[in-house]
Amino acid sequence: MKHLVRNSMIVLLLSSIALMSSAQTGLEIYDTIFSEILNENRALTIRLPDGYNADSTEKYEVIYILDGEWNMNNFAFIYGFAMEDKFVPPVILVALPNTYIEGQNMRDRDFLPLEMKDNERAGGADKFIAFLRTEAIPYIEDHYATNGVNSLYGHSYGGLFSMYTLLSNPDMFENYYCTDPPLGWEKGYLKKLAEESFAKDPELEKKLWIAGTSHNSSVKDMRKFLEKSAPKKLTWLTATYPNEKHNSVRLKGIYDGIKFCYANKEYP
Repeated sequence: MKHLVRNSMIVLLLSSIALMSSAQTGLEIYDTIFSEILNENRALTIRLPDGYNADSTEKYEVIYILDGEWNMNNFAFIYGFAMEDKFVPPVILVALPNTYIEGQNMRDRDFLPLEMKDNERAGGADKFIAFLRTEAIPYIEDHYATNGVNSLYGHSYGGLFSMYTLLSNPDMFENYYCTDPPLGWEKGYLKKLAEESFAKDPELEKKLWIAGTSHNSSVKDMRKFLEKSAPKKLTWLTATYPNEKHNSVRLKGIYDGIKFCYANKEYP
């Protein structure tokens, strides 16, 4: 009986914490838009800040969250926790769940920029970027009180996509979050792209956060490259965490990442 009571108390405590965190992001809205670029319906999950008022003059930054069906709740909880201590400002969170066709998750199609011999779905990242730029982001800006400052969060292949977006379309977002991305993918394609991109845009002024497990050697390799070759105005930081796994690293990676991107300020 004591064991059952203790477990019940733990469940109640966790539920209370989750509710406190969700209150930090207010109303949750489920929406769908049709993408002419992707030729399919795309779901959007929008969490508005607590006290959001469409008639107010207050405008908010937007953070777009890839793999939305997996990452929204974790990101919103961690963001709400950080906001309670005024490390970060209230924002609009927009989760982008993946498309599933005949039970197959199409994230490889949307996140990977090159076609691959052993992955017939890969190679559609540029189309997904076009969807974000010309359809998803304008839709959010037309329907909600946004201030034009957007950020992108991705984990694993989503983190690879976030890095690819910085290198190929750096103007789209202000902050680029990547947790445990396989940056050595396809024989170091992203590193080669970074060399070309940085050479073309030596005045690049964005924020880049890369977090990984201690086993992710590609994050360490990217850190060495950035130390030598990153544009002077690119604000970047990498971190690797021991005793974490590919999925568990998201908790520390998200928390430290948002604190890094909003550093040196205290928010009301």
